[in-house]
Amino acid sequence: MHVYRKRTPVLAALTAACLSIGMAVVVPFSPTRDTAAEALSIPGLVQGIDVAGHQRPEGQPIDWLTVAGPGGQEFAFVKATEGEGWKNVFYDEDARAARDAGVEVGAYHYARPAKDPIAQARYFADVINSGPDLTLPPVLDLEVDEGLGAAELTAWTTAFLTEVERATGTKPMLYTYRYFWLERMGNTNAFTGYPLWLAAYQTQAPRPVGGWDKVSFWQRSGDGRVAGVATPVDQNIFNGDSGAFQSFTAGNLTAGGGVLESFQAPESGELQVLEQNNTALVVAILGLATGILAAPQIADAAQQLGFDEFDAGNIAGTVRELVTSGELPVEDLRTMMVGEYSVGDLLILLDNAGK
Repeated sequence: MHVYRKRTPVLAALTAACLSIGMAVVVPFSPTRDTAAEALSIPGLVQGIDVAGHQRPEGQPIDWLTVAGPGGQEFAFVKATEGEGWKNVFYDEDARAARDAGVEVGAYHYARPAKDPIAQARYFADVINSGPDLTLPPVLDLEVDEGLGAAELTAWTTAFLTEVERATGTKPMLYTYRYFWLERMGNTNAFTGYPLWLAAYQTQAPRPVGGWDKVSFWQRSGDGRVAGVATPVDQNIFNGDSGAFQSFTAGNLTAGGGVLESFQAPESGELQVLEQNNTALVVAILGLATGILAAPQIADAAQQLGFDEFDAGNIAGTVRELVTSGELPVEDLRTMMVGEYSVGDLLILLDNAGK
């Protein structure tokens, strides 16, 4: 549930002004302190993580035996590739070590829609076909449009998924988040034949988008803490019990359902902040970009939402540093400001705008 706060007079005035503004900066949120949600430990939940090079600071290995320890993580998705030729240098090591520790493993590709989908699909397939055995489907991580419209993105996604399935012999899965699918994919229902992995930083499990009848995996936090991983890490829940999960890993990608639909996570200060409507913070960001507000007022807006002083200052500092980068997704921010979107949706958007 979103918590809707009354706007202050300055934010109310800025809202109207910002709706007609055009500018370009990027404002990703990258906390440098441990404010992360702890891993859930609830009997019956099948939980896992997804990792990339960010979880290997200075090459520090992930302790997969600890990750998979008693009450630990049962699955992991490891970033394999991005674009047409970039490979995560830790992919093979982490995929193999996770499997050796008893974790079910999948791989994902970060989509670059401005480039050829067939070339990206083939590169992704080559990397995972030549790497450690996987028990979870290959994943298309689709979070940026790179200038493509909904119809073009739909065609791009179709080409990529079709080629991955041909090249790997395995039906892939789609990862995305609500705002992107609704606003950039036109909420298309063209991909309901593939499992859905949906990011939504909130306590209540998200409803499906795009005509799907269920979410197969839910990424519930982008800033969790898991024993064995040195940095904050994404946390996920499979929509099913252990039996359904075993069936899913055996190739029945329709297995599961019925668990997340009634799930409510324990109350968390972090998630309560992220569930709130993002209008005040969006308006403040746009206000800074146009010179109407200063960085301290960004921090004030963040603190009013519930971020502590350190994280609020970190958000403001990041905004200030990136105002000159020319990458703010202005049209997306305008849409978010008048739509029913959360702080969590905003942070996912801004994180991708900076990539």
